[in-house]
Amino acid sequence: MLSTRSLLVRTAGTIALALVVVILISLGAAAYFVAMPIAKRSADDLAALMVITAENWREASTAEQSRLRQELLQVHGLVVADQTPALPKKAIRLPYLYYLRDSLARQTGEEIAILNKPGGNELWVDIPVEGSIIRLGFDPERISARPPTVLFLVIGGAIVLTLLTSFAIVRRVIGPLDLLYAAVREVSQGNWPPPLAENGPEELATVARAFNCMSSELQVLMENRTIMVAGISHDLRTPLTRLGLAVEMLDEDSDPRLVADIRRDLAAMETLIRQFMQLAQGLDDEQVEELDLWELLKTHVADLQRQGHQVELSGDGHCLYFGNPLALDRILGNLLDNAAHYGDGKPIEVELRSDEQDISIRVRDRGPGIPEEQREAVFRPFYRLETARSEHTGGSGLGLAIASQLANKNGWTIKLEPRAGGGTVAKLDLPTVGKT
Repeated sequence: MLSTRSLLVRTAGTIALALVVVILISLGAAAYFVAMPIAKRSADDLAALMVITAENWREASTAEQSRLRQELLQVHGLVVADQTPALPKKAIRLPYLYYLRDSLARQTGEEIAILNKPGGNELWVDIPVEGSIIRLGFDPERISARPPTVLFLVIGGAIVLTLLTSFAIVRRVIGPLDLLYAAVREVSQGNWPPPLAENGPEELATVARAFNCMSSELQVLMENRTIMVAGISHDLRTPLTRLGLAVEMLDEDSDPRLVADIRRDLAAMETLIRQFMQLAQGLDDEQVEELDLWELLKTHVADLQRQGHQVELSGDGHCLYFGNPLALDRILGNLLDNAAHYGDGKPIEVELRSDEQDISIRVRDRGPGIPEEQREAVFRPFYRLETARSEHTGGSGLGLAIASQLANKNGWTIKLEPRAGGGTVAKLDLPTVGKT
């Protein structure tokens, strides 16, 4: 179903509206400068014919009246009434009848009404001639003018033709744009689509060519970054391993606090290198499996509870979902670790909700919260909130960046919102197409 905001609908609507306005202006000009003068002249001719007929009828003998009656009916479509009983006035709607009435008034010097016999189709006029009344009638079909019908057909035909033409023209532009849109979405999710066809109109071909060049350069850049990070990681892990062995071989006389600090720094460096590798490489394994989201959450909640955190799990119970298990496990781990680190030691609430339209996981903490202007920035690599908080928690600023990258790659969404009463709500929404 086409959206009213789509380029196709808006362009077709704009063209159709413009053409309808042009048609209305053209019809108005044609009616005023062409149709109205012709109608007035036709009404004058009919009025003159009626006046002359009435005068001739008044002077004709009975035999001549019989011949004249037949001639008027066959040639001019006029009928002469034998009697002139009172008839009601006709409600005038056609402009032609206004012109006829005015023309009759000018030619006879009296106001002439258009009459209509109840139950009949003929229209009648009473022409005064030397003190007597001659009633003449004619069929409205004699006029054979239907302005509303003409207006409806012209505007309706123009709209249909314009819409068909607009759709045909715009589709030529929308087609390549749809392909470009799909390719951009693929790139935004960390995938590399095949090159776009560089054909069609010059402007679109140029855009496709620029996108292909950009996509190729990004792919090379990402590959080089991954290789560089892998090399740095490999080179750093070797001396870190040596340092770890050296710490373990220290004699008993060494300062326990100093040894503990060294071990903590070594563990932090190992974690930082591992997270950096995850961010640089993404998640190459795109295996999709059937997952029980409730069991997965129970596992993470149990891990935090063993670490001494107060965590409560609630929701709809078992919910099966087809998705990437490694990516989902890593995202949930990062969100729950953030809640534990920044929750000021207060209870954490984890909720799973599932219905026909949405599957959502909510992680709520009672920490200091995230300022509104920084809720998007925290998803950038190495972005951390105030220094004191970062130093206290030991965060590297990569956890949310990794979670966001994995979510985008799998078509999921992550949002951070303020919690009523203080704290943060981390929302992970999964598409229902993966639900079983």
